[in-house]
Amino acid sequence: MSTLAGKTAIVLGASGENNFGTAIARRFAAEGANVVVSARRQAPLEALAAEIGGSAVCCDVTREADIEALFSAARDAHGGVDIAVFSAGIHGPGLIAELSAESIRPALEVSFIGALLFFKHAAAVMGEGGSVITVSSLTARLPGPGLAVYSSARAGIDHAMKVAVWEYEDRRIRFNSIAAGLINTDMTAPLFDMEGVVEKHLEATPAGRMGTLDDMAEAALFLADEARSGFVNGQVLDLAGGQQMGRLPRF
Repeated sequence: MSTLAGKTAIVLGASGENNFGTAIARRFAAEGANVVVSARRQAPLEALAAEIGGSAVCCDVTREADIEALFSAARDAHGGVDIAVFSAGIHGPGLIAELSAESIRPALEVSFIGALLFFKHAAAVMGEGGSVITVSSLTARLPGPGLAVYSSARAGIDHAMKVAVWEYEDRRIRFNSIAAGLINTDMTAPLFDMEGVVEKHLEATPAGRMGTLDDMAEAALFLADEARSGFVNGQVLDLAGGQQMGRLPRF
């Protein structure tokens, strides 16, 4: 029997050609889950849903009504939600000396406020038990210049995730996070074209290789599957090949 057979999973942030949400959605579907993919762009969502035999629901995470409607649609179609993955994010780099309130807000709206409301509405449609997973970043563990907004938003929701564990303990809903190192995605692809970036990261990574989308999908599957990780709760899983023990490369 497939690992997630009979389970319903929402994966938010799954409209890219090569991104974490898309890879996770494909892996969950391969394991037998009913997968509802979501993001702001309808066309790529519909294509992915058709590919994996799932369904698509548009959602702008800066609008709470959209998040609520996403979970309501999944509940109405499948009777409930067992797994919810938040993989949306905005990079928003910038030195602190160059920041303004206007440049800070977009990342917070998506990566912190949107994720926190995602927790709220995920738990509202889950029964006894369930797994909520956020995709975080190595940069929330290791500070680096220009990352104050992006990494702080990720670090903030990593802490809120631990609060959620206690608030929903009576429902046995698990909350965990995956702190990913640099992996080649739609968002990070330009970095892989820059001279020295991969080499410097490899020097700082004890595993001796870069992470992959498959690594992320397997980590999410581990946290989604009660049989694999039912006793794992309130954890930030480092997916960085050991780089989290050192520092970010300087360029």
